[in-house]
Amino acid sequence: MDPIYKLYSSLTELEQQKTWAEIDLDALRSNYRVLRAMIHEKKPDTRIIAVVKAEAYGHGAPECVRTLLDEGCDFFAVSCIDEAVAVRTVCDTAQKEADILILGYTQPVLAPHLARYNIIQTLLSENYAVQLNTAAQGAGVTVRTHLAVDTGMNRVGFVAHSEEEILSTVTAISRVLRFSNLCIEGMFTHYARADEEPFGEGDAQTALQAARYRALCTHLEEREIRIPFHHSCNSAATVRRPEDYQSGVRLGILLFGARPSEHVELPLRPVMKLKTVISHLHKLLPGEHVSYGGDFCASTERLIATIPIGYADGFMRAYSGIHVTVHTAIGACRVPIVGKICMDQCMIDVTDTGAQVGNEVTLFGNDPTELYECASRASTVDYECLCLISSRVTRRYVDRDQPRA
Repeated sequence: MDPIYKLYSSLTELEQQKTWAEIDLDALRSNYRVLRAMIHEKKPDTRIIAVVKAEAYGHGAPECVRTLLDEGCDFFAVSCIDEAVAVRTVCDTAQKEADILILGYTQPVLAPHLARYNIIQTLLSENYAVQLNTAAQGAGVTVRTHLAVDTGMNRVGFVAHSEEEILSTVTAISRVLRFSNLCIEGMFTHYARADEEPFGEGDAQTALQAARYRALCTHLEEREIRIPFHHSCNSAATVRRPEDYQSGVRLGILLFGARPSEHVELPLRPVMKLKTVISHLHKLLPGEHVSYGGDFCASTERLIATIPIGYADGFMRAYSGIHVTVHTAIGACRVPIVGKICMDQCMIDVTDTGAQVGNEVTLFGNDPTELYECASRASTVDYECLCLISSRVTRRYVDRDQPRA
């Protein structure tokens, strides 16, 4: 018995898929260019760190990384060592060099693998740095690292909330810098509230985090401790806080044409279109109900289409009631989902649209507002809507309107 099983890995790949995510690599390329131009207008030497964790936010990391490499991107961030090795493999296959930063935890025992694949590991604390250095010494390797600084996210990092903590962290960093098997190449923090409404409490908190980070840097410089590479801006801060551009900025959700929040807007193109087809049509008579719980009741005769997508595909039950686009012989029509979304299917009202079995349906991705509607209905963020699209949903890649193998 194999003790490890990847979900849906046993499924065969059939030529025709009933539900799929169309990934527009030309849109990804366009978004990268727009963002690069915006950043370099303010600070030409700032490097873009493309965040491609969670399979590039559900889009499929290998093709997205290849596309970004072709655009000149040479720095990627991921969440774990498995993702980092996968990105390194893509880089090697493309015969291109890139820095790869793990933002999360890696077991110290894996220090040899970090060195072997030339991966940068985030140091989450001094204690973690001790453990990683010890493991690296035992393996006879040196590990590249960046220091995480907790200025207010309260997730990971060397703590820097007060003057006292900042001074303590300076001392801790000076000790870590003496570790013989860790190479400290960079330092960063993460803003917790840069995506909130302008001029509100979130902006004040972000400014406070930025001030704490600057204070730490000042104290390090006073001790003649020089760390060459710094980055603080996530997607939201990259748009809203150009004054915080440093050696690099971390771009994630924006690359894929989605928003970090409702308060951040840019002219970007959605990279993912979630699609399916109509599998069944039937008449719904007045007074009849649709799906579990009978939430929807017809007041007049309606034509109901069933589409083969549900919450097992990552199309959340909470999306019940949103509008989707049916592509019929007479054109595209926006129609509502009626009744509760089921595990593998849901129903849409296609009355008077001319819809037929086999017609294509786009759940979101024609324009950014469709994903916004999903996120709003589910009281969540665009990130979650994209990342939840399950591995049961095939990703099909399109580049300049041509399918990509």
